[in-house]
Amino acid sequence: MKRNFLTACGSRCLWLIALVIIAVPAWGEASIAISDNRATETYWTKNNSAGDKVLLSAQEITALNRTMRTKSDSLVDLAAFNVNVPAASVKEMILKAQQDYRGESTPGEVYDASGKAISTASYAQAQANCNLKALQGTITGKYALTTERTDMRLLPTPQNYFDDASFRHYDNLQGTALDPAEPLIILHKSADGAFAFCQARHYTGWVSLGALAVTDRAHWQRYVNPKDFLVVTANKKVVAVGGAWTVLFQMGSVIPLANSKLQAHDTWLAYVPVEVNGVLTEAEVKITDDDSVHKGFLPCTQNNFIRQSMKFLGDGYGWGGMEDSVDCSSFVGDVYRSMGIEIPRDADQQELAMPQSLNFAGLSTAKRWQKMQEVPAGALLFKPGHVMMYLGRDAKGNPLVIHSASSYFTFKNGNKQKHYIRKVLVSDLHYQNSKGVETIDGLTSAGFCVK
Repeated sequence: MKRNFLTACGSRCLWLIALVIIAVPAWGEASIAISDNRATETYWTKNNSAGDKVLLSAQEITALNRTMRTKSDSLVDLAAFNVNVPAASVKEMILKAQQDYRGESTPGEVYDASGKAISTASYAQAQANCNLKALQGTITGKYALTTERTDMRLLPTPQNYFDDASFRHYDNLQGTALDPAEPLIILHKSADGAFAFCQARHYTGWVSLGALAVTDRAHWQRYVNPKDFLVVTANKKVVAVGGAWTVLFQMGSVIPLANSKLQAHDTWLAYVPVEVNGVLTEAEVKITDDDSVHKGFLPCTQNNFIRQSMKFLGDGYGWGGMEDSVDCSSFVGDVYRSMGIEIPRDADQQELAMPQSLNFAGLSTAKRWQKMQEVPAGALLFKPGHVMMYLGRDAKGNPLVIHSASSYFTFKNGNKQKHYIRKVLVSDLHYQNSKGVETIDGLTSAGFCVK
């Protein structure tokens, strides 16, 4: 099956936009978003007497991350990654990264950013740019760091593949977004020399070489396992580099410190990677010690799951990190990473990796509501292609969630309408998919690290 707007969300938000084709997106007044005080951090944290209890120590989180890597092959321990890889294995990685485009001779009906249809010839050129014939023998990977927020693509082309000529929010070739200072291993280059095929800690794909700085292993390891670092705790953090430009970090990003002690005027001295002719140099930057950063990861607590998730509230939905924002799975991934927990990038892999889970399959609606009583705050609720974070029960006993939602459906007088809401919001579990199934009845599992 070709990857298109309906199938593209299989790993992120399939249920929200799949199953029926609606030619024109419908924008209605109805909303699933809760906007009263239940959509505030305080509502959930003030009466949770055990909310600030540390659930996992740093050592336990390290062990947890190791366990999750055994459950999902999308997670990689970069420090232990063997950079000498058989060419056949790299080829398979490149083909696998193409997802639904693998083996396809045409791109299907897709459009570029100007609304022009992508031709079969243009698609064939993007496929040829993968440069597979150049893969011979054993490939020795190179160590690299991202120097800006950049995209990781399914094919080595900057061309967008939109299913709708005018609705340009879902690029089929968008894999994920990478923040600055992200360590990568370059395994191959495109035929035109513009892209590198890279292994990241949680994804593989093509990255513009202009956003990468190659370095030696010693410098690279300082970013893979930094001794002293800041973690970004705001939803977004802009850092000025030498007064010349700025770089954007998203929650969970790790910024190595140049000095472990707080400096004058309550600032931290940190390193930001800079690319000069493709090679790494490092800029020392001053970062104010405020609530947008934290030295080391935040403590893993129920209240921190809630506090961190609420910082995204109202942000736009960003498919694969597009528009400098989050989709459903990157949203929960960023929240978890701010506490040092590395979960997979996509929702289906996140569900597989969870160390503890409650299975909802085969349960009646009544049993599902009852099962929700066993779910701890901060747990992830899964349904096919979508993930939400559980907040708890409101004063009336209704289970509520926070998630990055793309769309939902309403039904009136036998008519079905699709609503694009495209933002991070708090909702209950009653809203419906295109088949009229309420979310509570579509849940497959609840996953969590510890109760």
